[in-house]
Amino acid sequence: CFEEIRKPEVKGVLLTHGTDTLHYTAAALSFMIRDLNKPIVLVGAQRSSDRGSSDAPSNLICASHVALADVAEVGICMHASTSDENCLFNRGTRVRKMHSSRRDAFRPINDLPIAKVSQEGKIEWLGTHAPRNESRVPTLVTGFEENIALIKFVPGSHPSVLEFHVKNGAKGILIEGTGLGHVSEEWIPAI
Repeated sequence: CFEEIRKPEVKGVLLTHGTDTLHYTAAALSFMIRDLNKPIVLVGAQRSSDRGSSDAPSNLICASHVALADVAEVGICMHASTSDENCLFNRGTRVRKMHSSRRDAFRPINDLPIAKVSQEGKIEWLGTHAPRNESRVPTLVTGFEENIALIKFVPGSHPSVLEFHVKNGAKGILIEGTGLGHVSEEWIPAI
């Protein structure tokens, strides 16, 4: 992907990907490739191509339109609704799979979609986006820290779980709190 995006003759990169980890890959690429000059569009299908209700063809068509558009972002292009009318192009760092089988499973988190895309190629820009800029030269950042802990706070859980990860060398701890990110007061000193 990185080598392709650097070629002047390439207008954009389109990556097909399974949907279970699609949003993780989109986020990782968003952080790994700096000074992006053209689009990197990830696309998948919630229903396999051997089913009559497959979303694969329409997702791929919409994603190909985005790959040629005036945008320089990493994002996911998938169904906007349960019908085949439009797809949404969502920023790679702000999108999440919200359902295991719905065709419109990918939704932005705390953001608007970048664009609504029709199969005919009409693109309606809904949010802000970085425009295509062929003069930029993308760079690659590697070396992600792998020793990161994800802790899901639930009422009644003890903060010793934080201490466990610190003692075992965690370089970072991501706490998934309740509601707006809350944890109980007894967690505050440990944090």
